[in-house]
Amino acid sequence: MPRMRIAKDDALTLALAERIQQVWEAYLAKDAPAHNALLADDYHAVHPDGSMHPDKPTAAEISAAPIEEFWLREIQAWPVGEEGAIATYTAEVEVRRELHAERHQFAVGEVWMKHSGQWLCRYYHATPLQ
Repeated sequence: MPRMRIAKDDALTLALAERIQQVWEAYLAKDAPAHNALLADDYHAVHPDGSMHPDKPTAAEISAAPIEEFWLREIQAWPVGEEGAIATYTAEVEVRRELHAERHQFAVGEVWMKHSGQWLCRYYHATPLQ
């Protein structure tokens, strides 16, 4: 199964899909510096459990909520002015709980802003899907 599937084949969606995958790859690798380099300084997140996170995650926070694998589907993006964009997609993650694996699926909405010519994620919101 491919790890990423794009819904729109336009330059903005392709550019953000690449960045989104880099964020997830860095999280999977528990590489907080690489992960956080893709986030804006004023980054905020709402996790699937409803908890709010007003800052970039620390290495300890990433290690405390590890994932074993991820799949991103139906990635699409829309411009918001000259320097902003909204991206949406469905994420599926596999986590291990002792000896068994669990899969969770959620809808994701993100706000991306250009900073010094590079796209950085400013806001992440994930909602569980049943």
